[in-house]
Amino acid sequence: MGVVFILLAAFALNLLPTRFAALGLILGAFALFAAEAKFATHGVATIGGIALLTVGGLLLVDAPIPEMRVHLVTALAVSIPLGLITAFLMTIALKARRNKVVTGSQGMIGETGVSQTSLSPQGKVFVHGELWDAVSSVDIPIGQLVVVRQVDGLILQVDPIPVAQSPMPAPAAI
Repeated sequence: MGVVFILLAAFALNLLPTRFAALGLILGAFALFAAEAKFATHGVATIGGIALLTVGGLLLVDAPIPEMRVHLVTALAVSIPLGLITAFLMTIALKARRNKVVTGSQGMIGETGVSQTSLSPQGKVFVHGELWDAVSSVDIPIGQLVVVRQVDGLILQVDPIPVAQSPMPAPAAI
């Protein structure tokens, strides 16, 4: 669909008195929008892209009649929403990059589970809704909480989570 629209735009630009330098400014604006996605510029590339898109839109049609040219309001009405949408989507993309990996073997590290058999040193643990083969450097009884330290193929290396000792309740006064 995008290719069809690009071809139609190229055909329409062929019919109008177009400045190709302005078309270069518009392409530069899209390059800045893409740079915002690739590098953490904190909105600087987006603001530059909005400015380039506005100036490129204003200079795009070089017609002798002012009514054939792109008006400032039209250029701003296209470039500002496009830039704001780009900035919003880029902030979501940057937040997603910073998040902890939650899939694959990296996502298993740090997960907690319960030993289903005694681990001395090998046994089964229930982690992340699945039953896994596991090894531990210390003996772990059945029902002990464990934390995944490393994933080696389909075998988890786990350590026990110490059970917190709850204080004894005070005897009731008579």
